[in-house]
Amino acid sequence: MWRSTELRVTSGAAVLLVLALLWGAGPVMPHVLVAALCHEAGHLAVLRWFRVPVEAIVVTPMGAVISAPLQERLSYPRELLAVLAGAAVNLLLAVVFARVSGDYLFAGANFLLGVYNLLPIRGLDGGRALYLLAAWRSEPFAAQRLTAAVNAVTLAVLLGLSAALLWFTGSGLFCLVGAAGMALGQFRVAKRERKR
Repeated sequence: MWRSTELRVTSGAAVLLVLALLWGAGPVMPHVLVAALCHEAGHLAVLRWFRVPVEAIVVTPMGAVISAPLQERLSYPRELLAVLAGAAVNLLLAVVFARVSGDYLFAGANFLLGVYNLLPIRGLDGGRALYLLAAWRSEPFAAQRLTAAVNAVTLAVLLGLSAALLWFTGSGLFCLVGAAGMALGQFRVAKRERKR
């Protein structure tokens, strides 16, 4: 089941990694990469528990995307558990490493990765979880409209906060570039969906 899983890294992810290293993130990068591996291991563990085969793992600028088409056949509660498992692992590791070992760098990397993935943005775990909760409570079309609206508002807030951070402090350019990249990616996805 797991041996045939394909692993790919997109060129955008490779470019982002190189830019982060050039930006001076070298000392932090190992902690972030291990936190990301733990995050994906959380998703994979729950998928394996529910016997959902994984076809591919693709590393993108937004993070890793696990391709498991049978995941959508799970009930809403089970799929929610699979979607939220990654962030749950990160937040648990953040507490454990901050409290037990005092490794605040690894704890911080896990905390930020967990919180980032819970943002209600399409392509992140939080966006999928919001859709699943809304579809479970109402119906898929209403859930799609709700998540699209929340997605747009969240991106606008992130762009505004990043621009304000840059304006008032003179730092935070990386945050603004990241928020703009997410917004551009969402715009492209929405454009592709309208063509269908």
